[in-house]
Amino acid sequence: MKCPYCGADCLESEAVCPICGKDLFPVPLQTAAEESAVLASVSAAGESAAETAEEALEQAVEEAMEQDGSGTAETPCPAPDGTEDPLPELSPVKKGRTVLMAALVLLALALLGFGIFRLTHPGANGPVVTDPAQIEMVPAAGAMQPVSTIARNTGDMGNAVPGAGNMVAECGEMRLINRDYIYYYWDSFFSLYENYGDSLTSYLDFQTPFDQQLAAAGQTWNDYFSRMAVDTWFQTETLKRAALAENHTLTPEEQDYLDNARTMLEAYATTSGYADADEYLRAIFDPSSDIDSYLAYMEATVYARSYANAAYDRIAEEVYDPEAETGYCVNVRHILIKPEEGTDIPDDDAARARAEELYALWLQDPTVEHFAQLAGEHTADPGSASTGGLYQDIYPGQMVSAFNDWCFDKSRQVGDSGIVQTDFGYHIMYFDSVSETPYNDANAEAAETSYNLWLDDLFASADYVFHPENVIFTQKPVEK
Repeated sequence: MKCPYCGADCLESEAVCPICGKDLFPVPLQTAAEESAVLASVSAAGESAAETAEEALEQAVEEAMEQDGSGTAETPCPAPDGTEDPLPELSPVKKGRTVLMAALVLLALALLGFGIFRLTHPGANGPVVTDPAQIEMVPAAGAMQPVSTIARNTGDMGNAVPGAGNMVAECGEMRLINRDYIYYYWDSFFSLYENYGDSLTSYLDFQTPFDQQLAAAGQTWNDYFSRMAVDTWFQTETLKRAALAENHTLTPEEQDYLDNARTMLEAYATTSGYADADEYLRAIFDPSSDIDSYLAYMEATVYARSYANAAYDRIAEEVYDPEAETGYCVNVRHILIKPEEGTDIPDDDAARARAEELYALWLQDPTVEHFAQLAGEHTADPGSASTGGLYQDIYPGQMVSAFNDWCFDKSRQVGDSGIVQTDFGYHIMYFDSVSETPYNDANAEAAETSYNLWLDDLFASADYVFHPENVIFTQKPVEK
């Protein structure tokens, strides 16, 4: 088992990482009792996602989803009711310098992976309604249904699906229809699944409609994904329109990606056993889906990301200071000597004596090779035993305080060694090298700050209106 914070290998029996000192098993957002109590006051059909997301939701989702330690700041933006409310992180545009082609490849892989996920976690197939004008809402049965009531399938496809053209959100001249909303909704969900995999089930049950599960008090996961979908649409569409207004030109790689997108989707469909890309997309998203509308969605995403990346590069060049200081991570080796079980560290003379004995043994041949050998033979840290005690790219605050303070002592030099005591035992330390990975780049921070201000100004007109009553999730046709 790996620590989700520092990446150290930990024993299944350990509740706390012996390296960074953080809990290995985060507490779920809501206990079963708490969720049942609050759900009693929440409509079974889901509450209106037009309501401003409460601060509790923002904090709970951020704590649950930011276990990677990125800590990316979210962009403040006025909510529909005029209050200040942080937008969820924009999916198509990552803040900071982005390796675009890698991101585009991930978009393609996400689509393929999402298809596999939806097929292995199938939703309910409802009976066909003969009269499209009489679409009844029926309880959903099965997995991966976003809401507890869902429209029956009419047997229609594409734009003919009742409700496909419903206006779900609007902002000035911009309009979001139901068909495209579903693209943003499910891709918002899958962006989380792609990052966290099945560990997401600690917070979200795939077998229960999202509007019957709480992300925080009074706010369901359907509320969260709905808000994420509309926010992402607004930001993506705003960036795309700005790009086109300024005649922004895609790079050859970006243009080639879009030019080949149709062929890529058709190949995915064939590989997955579908007749064509339309049938493939309808199995993944909704009967209203088709290749032309999804290609338009992909184009908007590529233009938005490309324009944002170009803006970041321009801003970074403008604020660059050649004399700005940069702090670098460090590479450190250690050998952990733990006390006997049940023994308090400060009083454990045996563990201290064992550490001093092993340290003296190393000093007889104070080489990296000898240290690595002793670490492999004697360390109680399973996360570094196979690497000769080596941890790379350690940044300030990553490790427990005493360990951290030794690593980042201003006088520290390559080859320094010593013994450090922490709550986990005694660490025989060896300062291996300064990493080439920066942890504090003043130029990057300045660029990030200026870039975020640029985004704030661009998104200042977020007085959009969300119409959740117009959202329709249509079941797929009955299997023959």
